[in-house]
Amino acid sequence: MYVIHYTASDSQKKGLYMKRTQLYIEENLFKILQDISHEQMVSISELVRKAIKKAYSKETPANADTIMEKAAGIWKNRKDITSADSYVRRMRHDTRRERFGIK
Repeated sequence: MYVIHYTASDSQKKGLYMKRTQLYIEENLFKILQDISHEQMVSISELVRKAIKKAYSKETPANADTIMEKAAGIWKNRKDITSADSYVRRMRHDTRRERFGIK
């Protein structure tokens, strides 16, 4: 059985409350978290919250625009793709007629 504690924090200002829980993790993973915790001067709980948000949250990352800008044009020097339109058409080749035996 878990005991739930509510903690006042910045999250509370947003209408969010924290719930206390226990995690069982391997000793080597705990050591990694502990080292990072000391380096970044944040709690292990904060590291776990950030990791969960990053892995499972459907929120758009704060740096989404930067990611899109960096990704723009990554195929511009590809020799095997003459135009994006023809490449997409090849990838989406319609096989419906073949599957249903229509000529």
